[in-house]
Amino acid sequence: MALWVEEATENILKAAKAEFMECGFLNASLRTIAANAKTSPRSIYTRFSNKEELFAFFVSKHMDYFYMTFKEYLNGMSGRPVAVQIANRQGESRHCLYELTDYLYENFDEFYLLICCSEGTEFENFIEELASIEAKHTIKFINTISSKSKEIDYDFIHFMSRAFFDGYFEIVRHRYDKNKAMEYIDKLIKFNEAGWSQFL
Repeated sequence: MALWVEEATENILKAAKAEFMECGFLNASLRTIAANAKTSPRSIYTRFSNKEELFAFFVSKHMDYFYMTFKEYLNGMSGRPVAVQIANRQGESRHCLYELTDYLYENFDEFYLLICCSEGTEFENFIEELASIEAKHTIKFINTISSKSKEIDYDFIHFMSRAFFDGYFEIVRHRYDKNKAMEYIDKLIKFNEAGWSQFL
């Protein structure tokens, strides 16, 4: 009995992942998922309270890991002496992004769901939240180290942070293989650093 229940759950998850990836959350059908899993919608509801909880099974922990790793990097940098922040910012920023990219490619389908299929869920603002986190730390950094801080405001920094993360996640939208993604990311970082150099 236990093995049958476990197999039924695996079939539901396999069918749900395929349905979400093909149709997105909004257009995904629990009836279709149930049919492809050779079970009933009721069987799904005994495991997940609704469609969004089923979607969350795939993306929630990966979104949380991305947030946690990014925040740990930013908080670690902002807690250091200003001279150390200036000296290490670019190198450690790259290291953090490479680490997150490694994790992304270990869980690529789940990030595809998060970036491309989450409209209509609580997860659809993932990129916007990343931009907000980045913008708050960036304006704090600029105000600390630069005489040009009055030239830019929070909104501008937020727009640029959002543009960076939108650009970064193009590797998911276009399903780049990892080697191509790393080449693209290196160019994106160089472009971003050149722009910020005007204000630092």
